[in-house]
Amino acid sequence: MDALDTSADSGISSITLESRKLVFGSHYKAPPEQTPFWVLILATLEDFMLQVLIVCAIFSITVDMSFADSHERKHAWIEGTAILIAVAVVSLVTAWSDYSKEKQFLKQQKIEENAKVVTAKRNGKEETIHRNFLYVGDIIKIKNGMNIPVDGIVIEGTGVMCDESAMTGESDHLPKEALAKCFIRKEEHESDGKFTKGVHDVPSPVLLSGT
Repeated sequence: MDALDTSADSGISSITLESRKLVFGSHYKAPPEQTPFWVLILATLEDFMLQVLIVCAIFSITVDMSFADSHERKHAWIEGTAILIAVAVVSLVTAWSDYSKEKQFLKQQKIEENAKVVTAKRNGKEETIHRNFLYVGDIIKIKNGMNIPVDGIVIEGTGVMCDESAMTGESDHLPKEALAKCFIRKEEHESDGKFTKGVHDVPSPVLLSGT
C-alpha cells in the first residue's frame, strides 16, 4: 500500500489524482454514441429484397423510357419511380424505428450507468464516487450483492464470498479474506492431516472486476 501512496484509514489524497491518471491510466469508460440516422438508412438498404426492387425500378424506368412512344414518355417513368418511392418509404420507416429504439435504449442505459457509484475513502473521508472516476490506490467499501467495479484485493472483511462464475464458469461462491489471513488459512490447511491441493482450499485476497 505504501508503494501506491494510500492507506486503509485515509485512502488516497485528491491532489494525487492527476499523477495517478498519468502513471496508471484512467478507468473512465466513454458512453456509447447514438448511431447516425443516415447510417441506419444505409443499413436498411443492405436488405437483398430492397436491392432487387431498386434494380428492377431502374431497369423499368430505363426500358420504358427507351421504348415508349414520344407521347407516352410523360408517364412511362411512373411505374419504376413508384417502386423507388416505396423502397424509400420502407427504408425511412425502418431506419426511424431502429433510431428510436436505440435512443430509448441508450437513455435507459445512461440512467443505469449513472447509478453505478461506490463508497471510497479519500482524504480520510468516505465519498460517493462514480466508478468511472476511480483510481489505482482507492480504498473501496464493498457491500453485499454489489458488482465489483475494479480489480483489487481485500484489506479487511468478514465472511466475504464472491461469485466468479462470469469469469471462471464455476458456480461456487469463493471465500475472500485479507492477505495476512489467507497465509494463516494456508498454514492451517497445510498442517491439517487431510491436506489437499485444491485450487480453492485456501481463500484468496483477490477480487476480480465484474464479479
